Amino acid sequence: MEKLFSVYCSGSILKGSNEQGRLCWTDEERAEVAKGAAPAEVVFLNPDDPITDPGNTLGQFGRDMYQVLTATAVIVDARERRGLGIGVEMTVAALVGTAVIVVAPRNSKYRCDVLEYRGVTVRDYVHPHVASLAAHVVEDFVSAGAALTTISKSSPGDSQLPAWLSAALAEYEGNILSGDQPMLHALHRIRAGVGASR
Repeated sequence: MEKLFSVYCSGSILKGSNEQGRLCWTDEERAEVAKGAAPAEVVFLNPDDPITDPGNTLGQFGRDMYQVLTATAVIVDARERRGLGIGVEMTVAALVGTAVIVVAPRNSKYRCDVLEYRGVTVRDYVHPHVASLAAHVVEDFVSAGAALTTISKSSPGDSQLPAWLSAALAEYEGNILSGDQPMLHALHRIRAGVGASR
């Protein structure tokens, strides 16, 4: 049986027409990850799937965190400047033992061959938060897929989740998950292949 990996697609979500032209996850990026991970199968967990109650902000946050916990890895689209949400997703992933793979091309916002930084010249610079939280920093999505096949899902062990994270997960699981068809479909696929995936 082929291995199966689940990936949380971390990156910008288009929130309005004023954000057109931003680099975001599309079918093209997902196809490149799948190509790099072949012959393994990849289930993609998409934070931009519609949910039943978009006004439930705690539940929406809980959904994102639930997907981070469910994923084998979080793949971060860091081709350009990203916001607060991506940093939180990376931190929570590291906290719960989900691997972080960052797509940061050379000489982009978070990765530079040479950078004048705090009064010194730094060579092969990777942003400190990226360098500290990422298991892999790669050039493109095909490389991210290849990196995916080298990791395994670890467990947060006996450590307790922070109250703010537990509350969000409980809200999502109790009030949104049962009507979240994209996530239920992904969970079915993940659970069907879980014996071969981690």
